[in-house]
Amino acid sequence: MTATESTTIEARRARLRSDVALAARVLPTHYPLETFIAVNPLAGLENMPFEQAIRRAGDLYGTPGTLRIKYFRQMHEAGRVTDADLDAMLLRRYPNLAGAEPLRLGGHDLRPLELMRADLLYGVGSLEPLRRYRTRSEELAPQVTDTVDAQTAKWCTAFFGEGAWPMPGRENGFYAAWRALAPGDPSLKRAVRARLRRTPERAEDAALAALDALGVGDDRRIAYLQAHLSRLPGWAAHIHWGSGKSVGIDLTAYVAMRLAYESALLAGDHQALAVDQPVATPPSARERAVHVAAVLGLAGVTDDELSVAARVLAAMPVTARELLWQSAFEYHYRDELLRALDVKADDRHRGSIHTQVVTCIDTRSEGLRRHLESLGGYQTLGFAGFFAAAIRFTDLMGGAASDLCPVLIAPSHDISELPTADGAHEAHRRVSGARHLAGAEAAFHAAKEAVAAPFTLAEAAGWAAAPLAAAKTLTPAVSGTIRRRLHAMAVPEAATVLSVDAIPQAERVLFANVALATMGLVDGFGRLVVFCAHGSTSENNPYQAALDCGACGGQAGGPNARTAVAILNQPEVRRELRGMGIDIPDQTWFVAAQHDTTSDRIRILDCHLVPVTHHEDVARLKDDLARAGAALAAERCATLPGARAARTRQRAARHVTTRSVDWAQVYPEWGLADNAAFIIGPREISAGLDLQRRTFLHSYDADVDSDGSALETIMTAPLVVAQWINCQYYFSAVAPDVFGAGTKTVHNVVGSAGVISGHNGDLRLGLPWQSIADGSRLRHEPMRLLAVIQAPLARIDTIIDRNPILQRLFGNDWVGLAARPCAGDSWQQWTRTGWRPWFESDSLPMVPDEERVS
Repeated sequence: MTATESTTIEARRARLRSDVALAARVLPTHYPLETFIAVNPLAGLENMPFEQAIRRAGDLYGTPGTLRIKYFRQMHEAGRVTDADLDAMLLRRYPNLAGAEPLRLGGHDLRPLELMRADLLYGVGSLEPLRRYRTRSEELAPQVTDTVDAQTAKWCTAFFGEGAWPMPGRENGFYAAWRALAPGDPSLKRAVRARLRRTPERAEDAALAALDALGVGDDRRIAYLQAHLSRLPGWAAHIHWGSGKSVGIDLTAYVAMRLAYESALLAGDHQALAVDQPVATPPSARERAVHVAAVLGLAGVTDDELSVAARVLAAMPVTARELLWQSAFEYHYRDELLRALDVKADDRHRGSIHTQVVTCIDTRSEGLRRHLESLGGYQTLGFAGFFAAAIRFTDLMGGAASDLCPVLIAPSHDISELPTADGAHEAHRRVSGARHLAGAEAAFHAAKEAVAAPFTLAEAAGWAAAPLAAAKTLTPAVSGTIRRRLHAMAVPEAATVLSVDAIPQAERVLFANVALATMGLVDGFGRLVVFCAHGSTSENNPYQAALDCGACGGQAGGPNARTAVAILNQPEVRRELRGMGIDIPDQTWFVAAQHDTTSDRIRILDCHLVPVTHHEDVARLKDDLARAGAALAAERCATLPGARAARTRQRAARHVTTRSVDWAQVYPEWGLADNAAFIIGPREISAGLDLQRRTFLHSYDADVDSDGSALETIMTAPLVVAQWINCQYYFSAVAPDVFGAGTKTVHNVVGSAGVISGHNGDLRLGLPWQSIADGSRLRHEPMRLLAVIQAPLARIDTIIDRNPILQRLFGNDWVGLAARPCAGDSWQQWTRTGWRPWFESDSLPMVPDEERVS
């Protein structure tokens, strides 16, 4: 090979790798189960307007971008969407409808707005989404596509799985292992296996050879690669997540395998014939006009009248109807929310405050805050659940460290859990017990996974395992209590402390100042200030991390709360804060806690560090948290499947605790289902309102943020994460077959990668069906997030102007934005052309000229 030829080959390989990277931009984002966090599966399309993005996703995956019209019409019948909501959205899209002259139809006058609304309510001809990015095998021989998908899923499962039969040659990387094994696969015909033996040694060369054989030119390559990547988006997304993490596989190897299969199979003697996609033809505008006239009972409509009506309806394509309904559905909720926030809030919290409780912004915390405030003497605040303590945490057991911070940032400090000075003996017993227990569990797990050992295991331990399994199934509450007590005996509690002294003094002070100023807590401190993190407890649940704190990387936030209070209780930190205008009284003590969102039990952490002077305060806090938790449990029981109506709060508390230890429970809790809004402002905005656990609540006081830095932090970090959560729930609900994980009842876990449904198939993306629906009834109402901010409008504009991520989210309608400068001011809606009053329909922005009504 000459130097020129070598250079040409390397250039082609580099071009292929570049094309694969470009093609991968449309892939959903995916995180493994152990750190599962909610993300927007269409994050790669956020540079497009929402409407274009969901259409592009439909072309790639064959998925809908909204719920079906049938669902929205049911919401209309139930009063959840009104005619006024539909009119408002029609006027937003077609502003010139407002002054349009009435049409004459069969002796009746009908405004164009009414005609369009009637088409939304009664029109026919909705189109099903159609996958338009297709491979050669999809066009010529669908059975080949099925084989390629099945082989792909089989080898990915073997590579990422942790079963009894590890993939031979795995240590050499995925492509090398597959290339060695595939030619011996007895499920393939001999001729196909022979072709696979000739697959080049390098993945790039294999992909290029297959693309040439398939007749895919350079100009079509990226689209063709996207057609392959979108066939099994779960596996492709997981492999893309692992790129650069030395996991032995990348997307180039993945597509090389798929292309090699496709080329080898299509070269065979199968029956190849062009397969035309069934393309539904939407009804013409005239047909729609005829239908609407008939539904409205308008007789004697002339041809000329139908022609005029058809011109009006032609401005509203059939493909636009779902998004108009979606927007009206969202508008109804948003309008009600903003009107409720306009009502003067309950001012009970303005009385004597003895305790401030800072919770995560998580929607599940809204209920806890509301019930706690109702007891009197409490002020609650909201802050991202890592409490600004971005840490890499190592617990007392000394295992692998955990990154407890949002995935948008890296941990800034290593924090370790250490025994107290007089707690070394208890700590040793705890560590020893935990290690023995972990060793026994690992041995039991290994025995179950080994090839022959399960038979011996059944003989040796079946007599004990069977009754335990029966108890866990039939009496989960009793079984859970027994297991907790046995665990407490084997792994006793130990007094520990988190040392923060390794963090430089200047950084501790900076942390304290930023945290308190961002949440607006700079004066009026109570005797106790509680940083209440949250986590979740459930049995037999691969999606446990999805119920934990997203701001803590899909883990419980207790260590973050402990770190924050350890810093804020230091006298030297408080001294420097006084010089910055934040005077924390000597009698104020910071306390860490953690809310179990499944059982609604709130545990005070590090009680041994509380000074004697505050023991009575902490005792009262424990009692009040228990009361608030029980009230929240009773509220939640009204929506949990299978939860009997709780006659008392105590029964409700027992019921949700039972759910947390029931290994057969597929609905341990609803997580963040029904999230719809993100409120940034002082608690006065929403105090006394039942927001139905649908809103993220982030405390903010514009008066102590003159430079806007705190607001910018909130808008570019917690708000962005909330949008990820919102989109994860949204697309899991509207497109569950692709962007949802399906039902838990048929899940099989594949290592730490994720789950598949059944024994083979794509790695499931998104949330399980039981996270968003009760049977066929959606529990999560998919709506795009609305940000509600109380701050000067010019400040908000400045922040948006200098942050491209916010320009994309707001400008492309992924997130709505309503704001007002101060309490009592009118709510304003942000649009691409400026702020406009929320409650005036003529404030709605214009849309493309091609959809204007003529």
